[in-house]
Amino acid sequence: MEKFYMMKGMPQKRRSFFAGILSAVLFTIGGNVLHAQVSSYAFQQSNGTFTPVTGGTVLGTATGNTSTTNLNSAIYPVTLPFAFQFNGQSYSALNVSTNGFITFGATTPIASYSTPISGSTAYEGAVSAFGRDISSFFNVAGQTGDIRWETIGTAPNREVVIQWTNFRPTSVATITTVYSFSFQIRLQETSNKVAVVYSSGSYLVGSTSYSSAVNQVGLRGATNTDFNNRFNDTSTSYNSSAAGTANGDDQAFHTVNATPGMPASGLTYTWTPPSCYLPSSLQVTPGSPTTSSGVMTWTSSASTASGYELYYSTTNVAPTASTVLDATNSVSVSGTTATISGLTPLTTYYVWIRTVCSSTDKSIWSPVAITLSTLCSPPAITGTSVTPTPVCLGGTATLTAAADAAATVYWYADASTTTPLSTGPTYTTPVLTATTSYWVSAGVGSTGTVGKDVPVSTSTNNGFSDVGLMFDAFSNFTLVSVDVYPVSTTSTSGTVTIALKNSAGVELQSYTANVTVSPTGALNTIPLNFAVPSGIGHRLVVTAASGMTGLIRESSTGFAYPYILPGFASINSAYTSGASNLYYYYLYNWSVSAICESARTMVTATYDSTCTMGTSEADSAGSIKVYPNPFTDVVNISDAKDLKSVSVLDMSGRMVKSVANPGRQLNLGELKSGIYILKLDFKEGSVQNIKVIKK
Repeated sequence: MEKFYMMKGMPQKRRSFFAGILSAVLFTIGGNVLHAQVSSYAFQQSNGTFTPVTGGTVLGTATGNTSTTNLNSAIYPVTLPFAFQFNGQSYSALNVSTNGFITFGATTPIASYSTPISGSTAYEGAVSAFGRDISSFFNVAGQTGDIRWETIGTAPNREVVIQWTNFRPTSVATITTVYSFSFQIRLQETSNKVAVVYSSGSYLVGSTSYSSAVNQVGLRGATNTDFNNRFNDTSTSYNSSAAGTANGDDQAFHTVNATPGMPASGLTYTWTPPSCYLPSSLQVTPGSPTTSSGVMTWTSSASTASGYELYYSTTNVAPTASTVLDATNSVSVSGTTATISGLTPLTTYYVWIRTVCSSTDKSIWSPVAITLSTLCSPPAITGTSVTPTPVCLGGTATLTAAADAAATVYWYADASTTTPLSTGPTYTTPVLTATTSYWVSAGVGSTGTVGKDVPVSTSTNNGFSDVGLMFDAFSNFTLVSVDVYPVSTTSTSGTVTIALKNSAGVELQSYTANVTVSPTGALNTIPLNFAVPSGIGHRLVVTAASGMTGLIRESSTGFAYPYILPGFASINSAYTSGASNLYYYYLYNWSVSAICESARTMVTATYDSTCTMGTSEADSAGSIKVYPNPFTDVVNISDAKDLKSVSVLDMSGRMVKSVANPGRQLNLGELKSGIYILKLDFKEGSVQNIKVIKK
């Protein structure tokens, strides 16, 4: 749910300022990086021949039929005989998993890893032939499983073949039923094509069926938002897969039923890299945004580019090869910086980029949009005045400012203080002792809600240690409250602790709330009033909970990242020791508040110590005379019947004496020689200031 309300004036408690800072929103953790290359690989399916390799280097062999000896959960490093280009990068090594996949880059997945495409481990790329928890077997019907690799062919057309021989399609240790099949991942020199080839499978012993709808096949880039995978459900043949539309899409299989069945012998999947690659690291230049423009930068493509095209829209609908580009929706440049102008204030835009290698050869559009919001358009101060000018000794000034309609006027002591001295069109200063400048601005209050509004799931989770959501703050704002739904069949009350952390995990604020608990999840609105600073990669997480078995979260359906409130925030992913798109954790219906405020205008009250000031209000009370002046010890007041008090101020404005309900004479003999101000306060509220001299 996304809502936005513009409100006249300022919220009751001013918590935050300057709504609407333009910022890139990314769906990856750790910075403004866009690696989206494997999604542009071309896919082809064919029916070839499975040609096993029998030599080469054996990485591992089953030595028994237990989970520790049957090639279950192991990772093997391989040094390549030639440089292989994958995802626009050159690699001389890779890692091989017993769970049916390989990865590129220095980061190695854990041995039991079984989600090579949808997982969030930060390796730089993956190729998966049968990505799930699988294992082999030892000496069944004279067959034993192994993993090996071999280089075939001659340069520059060599091919590295990684082969899983005699593997089961699942991970079990029984030898009363054994279904065996083999498969390969092939990496071609020069063309840098990737192929997956399957053998036919058969039962070596027994006939118990094995099936699953969980088997990841395809390519993954540097993050799980960049994928090129295959999908078939249980009603579709394995050999009739379609392109996946989500990184968690799988190929279903069954070792007995013809549908979905197992891969046919020689079934070959081939992915061919593009000739024109996308650029990377698309982001908004910090400090560049205005109400109508923003500067985008990126890292050049791995291909030889003649230029780049950026497409932008207020709807999250990606462009296609046939999208018509014009001056209202696109920018074309030759370098790696572009200014997008002509934008609407306080509006979210989605930006895609592609590389132009030639007029007939362009990369695909980036599959994930970079999301940005323009600055709000604040009201303006239209005029200021100061009364009186100058301010005489012991006097105050009345500052006045006019602003656009519906705006609230804020008065500040300086150009950067966040807490105003006062609000409203006028401000009366304290007694001045020097020329003093004040600052005034106009603002419009804004509030809204962002995030999943209510749960559609009844699923719960008990991860109460640093589990929640990751978000970007476009501006400073106040997170007023969030909703949670605690569940327990034994407790009716408990506590939940929610913390705000920055991208480095440093806790900024925390609050523990008492909550009502029910068997089905009771709605609890928790008041937070967290002051959220602008920035990328913030976390709002549950750090502790008691009296409950879990909090309701959204699982595979019922949510869709990002959740965006223009000018405020974008909730981009779940947080569980890193970014994850698999769940929406716990924290629903965020209520936020901020102020869209103009730049501050300086207003100066000029002070003149050589004059005395009487107010028009004092004149209305009648002019009071004080004599003698200069005086020695005693001064006389011509008419004291309407006086409430007399204050004696020195030349710095400091009060040195005060007399309540004074008579016609004041004894000021204790004062040192010098110039003083007698401030006469009348019962009806008026004031008269008179300069006197003590001999």
